[in-house]
Amino acid sequence: MSKEKLGVYKSLSDLGYSVAKKSDAAKLDGKFAVENIAGFPDSISKENRDEFYDGARQRASELPNYQPVEYCVIDNNYIPVDQLTGDLPKERYIVSVASVFSYSQQQFGAMKNDNPQLYAIVQDLRKRVSKYCSNALDDLKASARKYLKEQNPETKTRAATLAFVEFLNKEFETMIQRCKTAESRGNDDTADLASLKDSIVAFKAKYKPFN
Repeated sequence: MSKEKLGVYKSLSDLGYSVAKKSDAAKLDGKFAVENIAGFPDSISKENRDEFYDGARQRASELPNYQPVEYCVIDNNYIPVDQLTGDLPKERYIVSVASVFSYSQQQFGAMKNDNPQLYAIVQDLRKRVSKYCSNALDDLKASARKYLKEQNPETKTRAATLAFVEFLNKEFETMIQRCKTAESRGNDDTADLASLKDSIVAFKAKYKPFN
């Protein structure tokens, strides 16, 4: 194979070394996650996921595809500075990974009506970065499962896995938190926190391991 086709690698041997090194690092990542995230990789709390995504967003901000873009505002239109020539208007706006995730859900939702053009720009970057973070978490889950399988080849489950009732409790906590968020947005008629809590109480009363 020609060096031109290899790109950043000098040879297939160089490529093999790089892939093996990344594989070793991924195994360590999976081991750390299993030992430090309760229920992982089968479940992860909202708090742990948010903290993980915070780090993944920091990494995204270092990559070319997610670099800040400066816009000039001309007649309420947002135009990238690099598309303009001559004297630039004073009104500027920088869209970055940090800025698009600084909005609360309420602020972001209101932007759709108040400033639809900026909303579209912000939404695009938020979606792309969120997908990047989700893919990173999926990769970590795969590494964790691989680590667990290597630790116990006879089974894919972990010896120290959570008791089922503990798993259920964590799921209930996630459901309640998501329902609270949906209710606060006011745009989902299916979100009923009081009814959800009553249903969970009824489930626990009926399900024998909770009693």
